[in-house]
Amino acid sequence: MIRSLIISILFLSSAAEAKTWKVAVLYWSMRIEGQVLMRKGLEEEAHKFNSTSSINNGDQVELIPFVAGEGREGIIKQIEQFTQANKKNPDAIIIQPTDNAALAEGLQAANRLKIPVVAYDQYIVGGNLAAFVTSNNYGGGVDGANYIDSIFPKKKSLRIVVFEYPQVSSTTERVDGFFDGLRAKQRPFVVLERYQAVEPVSGKNAALKFLKDYPKKGSVDVVFTVNDGGGLSVVKEILAKKRNEIKHATFDGDPLSVENIREGKLTVIDSAQYCAELGRRAFREMIKVVKGGSAGIKVRVPTFPVTPESIKNYTGWMGVPVDEPKAIVRSEKSKNTGNLIFRVGATPLCPYVCEKSPGVWTGYLFEILGEIAKKQGLDLRLESIPNSRLVTALQTHKVDYIIAPQYLVRYISDIKIVGPELGVNFTGAILPKESQIGLIDTVSLKKLKVVYSDFGYQGDRTALGTILERANRLTGVDVADRMKKMMMDGRAEIALGDFNVIRNSFDSNKETKLKLVPTSLTGFSFFVMAGSPKSPQVDFLGNRLSEWFEASRTNGHLSEVLNKYNLSDWQILDRN
Repeated sequence: MIRSLIISILFLSSAAEAKTWKVAVLYWSMRIEGQVLMRKGLEEEAHKFNSTSSINNGDQVELIPFVAGEGREGIIKQIEQFTQANKKNPDAIIIQPTDNAALAEGLQAANRLKIPVVAYDQYIVGGNLAAFVTSNNYGGGVDGANYIDSIFPKKKSLRIVVFEYPQVSSTTERVDGFFDGLRAKQRPFVVLERYQAVEPVSGKNAALKFLKDYPKKGSVDVVFTVNDGGGLSVVKEILAKKRNEIKHATFDGDPLSVENIREGKLTVIDSAQYCAELGRRAFREMIKVVKGGSAGIKVRVPTFPVTPESIKNYTGWMGVPVDEPKAIVRSEKSKNTGNLIFRVGATPLCPYVCEKSPGVWTGYLFEILGEIAKKQGLDLRLESIPNSRLVTALQTHKVDYIIAPQYLVRYISDIKIVGPELGVNFTGAILPKESQIGLIDTVSLKKLKVVYSDFGYQGDRTALGTILERANRLTGVDVADRMKKMMMDGRAEIALGDFNVIRNSFDSNKETKLKLVPTSLTGFSFFVMAGSPKSPQVDFLGNRLSEWFEASRTNGHLSEVLNKYNLSDWQILDRN
């Protein structure tokens, strides 16, 4: 009797501890097949969890779905959906972001409410994610480069056209991986032109423009598209003009693209995502978080290089990857062979590298390089060079290295990127505190009085250029303070500039009438160090930087350095 009572008490106690977690899930599109399967994988994993509640302490998960939709309207809708999700105060939020920056305020609100947020496929800047699940986009780009390199004669300089979409991190990583991969193979190349394409309509329009710009057969060797959403339309238009001599490399693994490979229709490699697995792993990371455990923070799902040779082994978007993500190949340890003087070119821009007066430097990258120089016994000489002349200075051997946004060197074959990512560059906007503008893009800017400073520009040149022609442009080391003053005086309704430059001088506690928000106006780009591949010591300083970052992230020293400049670590975005 007593034993039965004890068992009953234990059972009731266990049952009382069972939880039902309410989880808001913000999906992007239910029209794009790959994204539909991401949702299917997530909900498949949720069903699996709920159906095995007997081994999960009786715990259950209730999903609260939202669907944003495509295009600009989808971004605006998801901003509102994020607000609605926060008001429900769920136990967690899972989101596939429609934009890397527009959802920052929603993420910050969730952070204040202590609602953990897990993002998959895309990242959100400006707040803290509990976990980030994405494909190994950079590695997939490298796979594409390796295969393209293998099918052309050695030493042939490839003429490449790129169909890109720099507004989100995943597509930017694919481009970086592709061109870093070609450089690693020492493959000469020239990028003839770049177009923007990410979905069928923009893909078709960009392809028609490309065919008009390059009508002659044999004028282009390779077309690289960042996804199949736009890439399939590009292929369709090129095939219609019987330009079968072009080789096409792409990303996603859409069944139609895989079929093109099978039938020998232009596409030769598609770095396929395991779409369903992205959803599954996002759910698993969420469960870790709500149970009080530690999530993976950054989880990379491997891609599969679908080629005519490997197509028989590809299990499709619903498949489960067998291999672990391929490690990113870094240069081997290099030794200094005697040159103790390194000339480093950089454009003075606080907080990265600041020139307070001629020859007097500060900035977080200057501090890091200074620590390395002291430890290694090096003489590092920083040289102030405008952005527009950095690459030329390296190519003409006026400097040994340059520090620059990666978009400046991404499409150049005779350079080598060394060491880790040194920061991330994107455009920020200063707005009145009470501003209700949800999405800052070329449409919303048309109605506003704009002031701007120089920033890393790689977006839609035509649309943004028209807006900037009528805007006030500011230059100088105090540009952030002057933009804030113009905003306070009512002489501007929005101010645009490098997010980190503005943040360095922006005290949110003092700026009671203004706020700083990130945007995806000009895309996202890492700061990197580049050298000449012909230099026998090209890897030396990059390897020292890698060692410094590894040690300083472990012991907390990097945070100490960045805190001085009101910055936070970008590790969740880097490629390791």
